[in-house]
Amino acid sequence: MFKKRSKAIALLLMAASFQACTTQRLSLKANQRLVGIWQNVKDPASFITYTEDGHFYNSHKDGDNQVITHSGNYKVIGDDAYLLDITYELPNRKYALKDRQYINHYVFGKDLKSVKLSGVVYGKSGSDTLRWEENMVKVNTL
Repeated sequence: MFKKRSKAIALLLMAASFQACTTQRLSLKANQRLVGIWQNVKDPASFITYTEDGHFYNSHKDGDNQVITHSGNYKVIGDDAYLLDITYELPNRKYALKDRQYINHYVFGKDLKSVKLSGVVYGKSGSDTLRWEENMVKVNTL
């Protein structure tokens, strides 16, 4: 009886492990369209980089230096939305993004080489709200 239960438990654990790996792969596959370096059309010195493993980096070119302004993790959660979990921001920023999660929306151009990003962020006091929308183009380097 104990052996049968042990085998059943082992099979359940293997199935759960397989499910977790499959879910992780599906999540990473959903991220694929965003993966790459995106340059802001209005502000060519601003970039967002999305990596295959679910990390993102907002950066700004300052002369020859590339300064990371925000970073963290992202996960596509729908056909037009992704969740940002911001774990780093430069000090003294107007908007309190660090240690918060935000849902951003995206709409790709027909060729998948351009994307319109939009979202809402809140000021440090909570009352100052910024609704933003940016057009980005995919580039090969920063």
